[in-house]
Amino acid sequence: MTRFLLSLVSILFFSTLLQAQAWQPFGVRQFGFTFDVPPGFVLTQRSDQGAAFRGANEAFLAVWGARLGRASFRAEIKHRMVEDEKAGWKLTYRRVTPRWASYSGINNGQIRYVRAIAVCDDRAALFTINYSKSEKIPYDPVVVRMVRSLKAEGC
Repeated sequence: MTRFLLSLVSILFFSTLLQAQAWQPFGVRQFGFTFDVPPGFVLTQRSDQGAAFRGANEAFLAVWGARLGRASFRAEIKHRMVEDEKAGWKLTYRRVTPRWASYSGINNGQIRYVRAIAVCDDRAALFTINYSKSEKIPYDPVVVRMVRSLKAEGC
């Protein structure tokens, strides 16, 4: 019982800490999107297309824009799902529409959540977050906020 209470307190503390700190706006003008980076994530790499961030306990976040070229938005997302499956991710959720897509999976105790939106007809904006399966409950509201923050801008 003591272990359970300690776990619950740490989860509540982690959730409160993430919600209390400031979210950082991020965007790539040439790809026409904006996104809010959760508190506690530190920029580790930046390019013309996007950026990568590290969070507590080896959490990893990448956000970027992509040109679709001849591929449709739906085809691009399905290709990414196939590639993740080849890399060992067991996909547990998939939802692909003409304008947005989300999917998630599990691999070696990690959760991966991917969100993509169609931007300006020939582009897409995406984010991928990986975090420990043991942190699913505190990350649920964080992922929801990230999904809501990924928006087309400047088309």
